[in-house]
Amino acid sequence: MGKIAVLGLGPSLALYDKSQFELSVGVNDIWRSAETDVVVCLNSANSFAQERLRYIQQCKPIAFWSQTVEWDYRSEFRKIDFQPGYPDRICNLDLPALPKSFCSPFVATVIAWKYYAATEIHLFGVDMLSHPHLDRALCSKISHHFVMLRDALSVKGCRIIVHGNGILTQVI
Repeated sequence: MGKIAVLGLGPSLALYDKSQFELSVGVNDIWRSAETDVVVCLNSANSFAQERLRYIQQCKPIAFWSQTVEWDYRSEFRKIDFQPGYPDRICNLDLPALPKSFCSPFVATVIAWKYYAATEIHLFGVDMLSHPHLDRALCSKISHHFVMLRDALSVKGCRIIVHGNGILTQVI
């Protein structure tokens, strides 16, 4: 496919211009800000506030990826199977199951490459500077996982470009 945007919900999402990309992959309730082609939602419905949940329930992407089968009522549902553990030493992209981290944009990035043939993945809104559930230690692990993913994707001919001033700009 080529050039794909992966969208989180952070401040740098404001830099995203849909016309520059062949496909967009967003996470969770991204449709409150941008109508992406694909949605990745790793959380169960009861973990979202009602307003956020409404956007997730009403979105109409071409594919809705989750490991949580409670979303399988959706016609566009695609099941994710995860590798055990986290990519602390190496990120293996050659297995049928996907590597995971502690944030949905990581998985969305893997999906962009594995299922939509991305050769260039642009991250917008993946800042994680003021995320309510991510502390410094968790952000450090996420950054490390993205470094492992960057290296694994580089071997496959795909690169990651980070937009904004979030935690990943230091490592990718």
